[in-house]
Amino acid sequence: LRSASERVTCHTPPSRSDGNASRAAPAMGLAQELLAHLPTHLHTHFLDSHEDQVQEGDDSAVHQAGDQDPSSSLRGMEDLKKLEGGTVRVDLLNNNNSQYYGDFALGNPPQRFTAVFDTGSGITWVPGSQCKSDTCSEHHQFSVDGSKSFEELEPQRADGTIHYGTGQVEYADGRDTLTFCDSHSDPGCHGVQAKRLKVQSQPFGMSTNQTDYPFRILPFDGILGLAPSASGGSVVHALKNSHALDRNVFGVYLSEDTHRSGSISFGGIERAHIAPKSPLTWHKIQNDQEWSLAMKDILVDGKPLHICDDRPDGVCPAVVDTGSSLITGPSGEVEKLLSKVRLKDDCSNLAKLPNVSIRIADKDGVLTDYPLTPQEYTLKSLDEVPQTGNSEYLKEFPVLGGSGDTVPEVRPRCDPGLGVMDVPGRKWVIGDTFLRRYYSIYDDDRGLVGFAKSIHPDEATASSPGREDATMSPELKKEAQAMLFPWALPPCWRRSKQARPGRASQHFF
Repeated sequence: LRSASERVTCHTPPSRSDGNASRAAPAMGLAQELLAHLPTHLHTHFLDSHEDQVQEGDDSAVHQAGDQDPSSSLRGMEDLKKLEGGTVRVDLLNNNNSQYYGDFALGNPPQRFTAVFDTGSGITWVPGSQCKSDTCSEHHQFSVDGSKSFEELEPQRADGTIHYGTGQVEYADGRDTLTFCDSHSDPGCHGVQAKRLKVQSQPFGMSTNQTDYPFRILPFDGILGLAPSASGGSVVHALKNSHALDRNVFGVYLSEDTHRSGSISFGGIERAHIAPKSPLTWHKIQNDQEWSLAMKDILVDGKPLHICDDRPDGVCPAVVDTGSSLITGPSGEVEKLLSKVRLKDDCSNLAKLPNVSIRIADKDGVLTDYPLTPQEYTLKSLDEVPQTGNSEYLKEFPVLGGSGDTVPEVRPRCDPGLGVMDVPGRKWVIGDTFLRRYYSIYDDDRGLVGFAKSIHPDEATASSPGREDATMSPELKKEAQAMLFPWALPPCWRRSKQARPGRASQHFF
């Protein structure tokens, strides 16, 4: 699924621990310390050298997203302080680092839905009760008769079709009250009503037909469009027109751990998700109906690829899109990047791949580089090897821990978080691959998008001097993780540990 509401064509680029009790005791003793200081695989290594990064004479016009220039850092911290504290925060569930979706309600009384909160779309839609397919019935469906506040639109405007890269939605139009409830103080709209954000007469679509693929297998109901307010169907448009917020700003944090939620804060930001002392850089949007920025180039290990040189003013339009899983570019341009990052699907060459930086002009025309490490632009998962593993069954019921059980083999898999996507206007898309590393702020009042480095729960902000676990072996650190989070381990690993205590077993982290 490509989650924005444009017709697109998608492609993908070619592409051990010991369990002895004597070691368990120290692992448990240091477990709480490890929670805050275990090294993360998504730590950004900011480039120190600017060699060959800019055209001759332009060296003073480029800086790194991680540079600690005192004046810019101070300005950024002042901006962050002013923006802190949103009206409502909504948790965004992480679906395999591919989509991020949250709760909202439509109608009176409220009918609850889940949707991808999509800055790349100006349309909101959910399954409608008129849709009779299994795809719709297996999700939440909006009932017109169940809402006292529903408004019908004129018949000539009462239908539409959205084409995605891998599917299609046909819908009828309507308007109704849209409600956001704070995930912390008002979860499920059952708590403090003061922490609610309501929008009257929000236009939205009720699907009358959806293709089975991919919508039937997706865990969310629909799409919630968060394009700038100049896009008439956007939720941001309705929020601004109704003066629901003191400032028309929202901040988005996307988690890198699929077991943890991201979040969106309406009316402000959550500084807890921003790395301490990280500078905040603002970028002017190039189109008032899109969060589109002026991308100047892509760099590989600090060397520019000159991807945008043939574009007008040397600028590639790049849409910041929380509804897209990947960083994508149009055919004829993105191949320059993909040829430099040929990732093997077994992850065997991951450590040898280069850093990739996106260069974007800020609101004052200064060029800013945003680096990503190979671990950050790669999607990692585990695959069960076919024809391995066996479980005992009593009729149709599995027998857990049976004597005939064998553990299936599991192998790592890596997929690139970069790809080819052709959209109207030959736009680049800055999707979740980038937005996991950088907290994004959308200021509709000023027509700006801001980026600051995110901090994830497993990332340490600083190392304490004289730490006793500084030389702890990776195996012991994994053992401590296993003790703290046994529920997070693959079921096959838990079963193997229970069935064969005392024997060496392989960890899959």
